[in-house]
Amino acid sequence: MEFEHIVQVNDPDNPAIARMSRQQLWQGLVLRATSPDLFVIGLEDFSLEWLGERRLKRSLALPGVRVEDEVTLHDHDVVHYEITPTPSIAGGSLTMKIEEPEPGALFVRFTYCARYLERIGDGLPYDLFVQQAYIAADIDTIRIIRNQLLS
Repeated sequence: MEFEHIVQVNDPDNPAIARMSRQQLWQGLVLRATSPDLFVIGLEDFSLEWLGERRLKRSLALPGVRVEDEVTLHDHDVVHYEITPTPSIAGGSLTMKIEEPEPGALFVRFTYCARYLERIGDGLPYDLFVQQAYIAADIDTIRIIRNQLLS
C-alpha cells in the first residue's frame, strides 16, 4: 500500500496557535527519530546507533515484536525511515518532507509504503484502517513536536 497525506503545521488564520519556524519543525522531525519514546505508543525499549552524520539505525522493542529501521536525514527538510524486513515484519518506509509553499506556511507531507507478509483480501478495508491510524499518529507527531519545542 502506498499512501500520502499532508499535515498543516502553522495556521495563519488562527493566531491562538503559536507559529513554528522551519528550523523548529526540522528539530522536531529529528527529535521524532532520535527520541522514539516520546512518539511511539507502547514502546518498551529502544537503541540508537549513528552510522554517520545523517544516518541512524534504530531498534525498537514493541509488545511481541522488535522493529529495526534506518533513518536518513536529508538537507533539513526530509526524514526517511526504512524498516528492515524480517520473517515477522514485511518492511516498509516512511518519508516526512517539510513543505513551505509561502513563507511561514509550513506543512509536512507524510508518504508511506506499507508492505504486508500475506496478501490482504479485498473484502476488508484494511488499508483504510491503516491509513486512518497513520493520519492520527502523524497529527499527534506535530502536536508532540509543538509541546516539546514551544512550551
